[in-house]
Amino acid sequence: MKAGCIVQVVGPSGTGKTTTIVKVVKTLKGMGLRVAVLKHTHHDIDVPGKDSWRFLEEGGADASIVVKGSGERVAVFTRLDFSSILEALRLSFDVIIVEGFSRGMSQKPEATLSTTDPDFSDAKLLETVVRACRVRGVELNS
Repeated sequence: MKAGCIVQVVGPSGTGKTTTIVKVVKTLKGMGLRVAVLKHTHHDIDVPGKDSWRFLEEGGADASIVVKGSGERVAVFTRLDFSSILEALRLSFDVIIVEGFSRGMSQKPEATLSTTDPDFSDAKLLETVVRACRVRGVELNS
């Protein structure tokens, strides 16, 4: 398996990043691709004092993984840096869409789209993903 391609979507809050990514992910999944989305947020995602936080902060674990029910939702909290996480995802997925991280991406994505571009749309994102993946040699069943 070839390492997955990375497409980054950036833009101000409320400009349609998430909505567009959701639509494109559905299409890519329909093509039989394995897709991951990596999102940057400024909001708290691991609550101080709760189990997952304590495993990392008090215990010093390398990762804290929380599984809901019999695995319908899994959250992974880790001390890995963004670059290491991205590289691990590349080995397991055909397409990785990164929402945000407008600054600080040490690995250059195959393509970056901004919601401020006049031609930003679901179709433009899908076209960009397909082009980026073909350049990287990822097989598409389109």
